[in-house]
Parts: sequence; C-alpha cells; structure tokens
Amino acid sequence: MMRIALIDSCTLTYVGLKNLFSLIRTTSGITFNHISAEDALDKHAENFDVYILEPGEISFEFNIDKFIYNLKSKTQQESKVIIFSDNIIVNSKLADFCVCKENSFSKVYFFFDSLLKGKYDSIKPFLEDYLLSKNEVILLRCLSKNQRMKSIEKITAIPISNLYYYKYSAMRKLGLKSTKELFHYLNRVLNHSV
Repeated sequence: MMRIALIDSCTLTYVGLKNLFSLIRTTSGITFNHISAEDALDKHAENFDVYILEPGEISFEFNIDKFIYNLKSKTQQESKVIIFSDNIIVNSKLADFCVCKENSFSKVYFFFDSLLKGKYDSIKPFLEDYLLSKNEVILLRCLSKNQRMKSIEKITAIPISNLYYYKYSAMRKLGLKSTKELFHYLNRVLNHSV
C-alpha cells in the first residue's frame, strides 16, 4: 500500500491530485490523505511514503527546508518529499523532487506515475531545479522557449558572458557535451508527453 500525504494544501490541489492518482495504475493500492503541517510533525502521527508540500499554502512557522528536515527526522524511513509549486524555482535543497503546477497534465501524470512505480530514472529530468543553480535554471527555461542569448540578456539583466558560463556549467552538471545535446535534453524534458 502506497501512502501519500498532502500537507496543508488548498482544496483544489487536493481534489485534483486525488483524481490524478485514481488514474495511476500501480501494483499496490494508494491511500491519499490531507493533513496539516503540525500533524505531519507530530511524533505519534502516521508515517507516509510520499509527502507533498504546496508552498504558499503551508501555514507553519518553519521555512520549507527546516520543515522537511524535521519531517525526515521524525519519519526515520525512506519517504519521498515533493514540492508542488506555482513557482518554477523553489529554493529547497532537502526536497526529493519539485513539480511545477504549470506543467501540462501529461507531465504531472508522467511524474507521479513514474514515482509511484519506482521508476526513478524516468523522473531524473525533474531534478533539474535542484541540480542547477537558480540562474542556470532560468537560462535553460529561456533557451527551451527558443530565445536567443541577446534577448535572454535583456529579459534577465544577466550579462551575456555570465549566461554562457551558466549554460556550460549546466551542461556539465547534466552530463551534456554539446549544444545539440542540450536542446535535445530540453525538448525531451520540457515537452514530454505521455
């Protein structure tokens, strides 16, 4: 049985994800719970296999990483923590994954389907926000929309020399050897469909 907890989320997200999980076929059943952040940290509370946080909706006094650290310390098991955010970039180093709500339905479905089936290699592309620095992510998001370096420089106010540095730094982190491989990667990750 796969147990999933949605922490302090808005009702719309809860209903939407609950319906999404009903579409996913796994060998084990799925139980889906809506809990408060305070209940999640309670040492007597039930432990879950997957915790989903929705920044901006969470009503606790901790910052995200402090909350995740306390949650992982309490559970003492291999739980996955996912940030489900409006923001493309969430500054968390402790979350296992980040999924942007603005992704297409097929991408969100693909992510959770792969996660619940334990196909972690399939969801590696979703880790980009944690592997890369904020500026590297911004650059790659702009490049994925077929923007040129000059226009990215105007939009971001980052000098073009720095943009090239971020590009090659991101390529090194992602194990890509050429610009062609980079665009193939961006097309595969950001335009993934099931």
